[in-house]
Amino acid sequence: MERRKGARTFIALTLSFIIFNIFISLSSNSYFIGKILKSDYFFTIELQNDNSKEKLQEFEKFLIENENVKGTRFLSKEEAFRNLQKELEIVIPKSENPLPNSIIVYFKDEKNLHAIQELLDVNPMVREIYIDSQFLQNTQRKISAANMSLFICLALSLGMYYPITTILRGVIIRDYMIFAIKAPQNRKNFSVARNKNLIPFFGSALVGGMIFFNIYVILREKYQQILSTLILQSFKQIIVIEIVATLILLFLAWKSTGKLKKDEV
Repeated sequence: MERRKGARTFIALTLSFIIFNIFISLSSNSYFIGKILKSDYFFTIELQNDNSKEKLQEFEKFLIENENVKGTRFLSKEEAFRNLQKELEIVIPKSENPLPNSIIVYFKDEKNLHAIQELLDVNPMVREIYIDSQFLQNTQRKISAANMSLFICLALSLGMYYPITTILRGVIIRDYMIFAIKAPQNRKNFSVARNKNLIPFFGSALVGGMIFFNIYVILREKYQQILSTLILQSFKQIIVIEIVATLILLFLAWKSTGKLKKDEV
């Protein structure tokens, strides 16, 4: 009977740690996706045709030095022309290329856009600035959804502390009561009951973690095949976060069992 109860406790803790790891992975991936989406903020600058190579290099340096700019990419009129032909799926003579040289500017936040635009509106090298407002709005909505998912999953991760600690404290109290009945004169009954559950407790965290990682790797591969645009953290990226979070939970949960009140045991 005692072995059966011990097995049930171990399974319950293992399942709890699997759920905890799932919530941590969802939190981590929500932050990761939000960070990637923020790197998609960009607009395009069409340049005047009479700019020399030296002027173009100076202008790019001027952009990169701006605190609101993350990076730039020069897009020659020839490359833009080739892209246009691929998009339209037609062949146009090079002599009829109407496109100017351009620079794609990546910026840190949508709030920085107005400040950068004001700076470029008065620059003589700039012919036109193209901003895809719909794309920016869609990106911002996706970032908001990722942030919401982050906070919800983080809250659920923290919430798993309660059931894990409750199960652990319950099994320690149960074992203490058994020892107290068998040897009521032994003052170390509680310490013995507590130490008895140390290895099973850490073992359940280890088993739960291993099961989770196997599930994560398989599901990540499946999701990447179905949704190629969805970028999730790799096993190497997430393993450190999972281990650190689990160790913190183990430490806090185990420490809490040392503070059990006398009336609880």
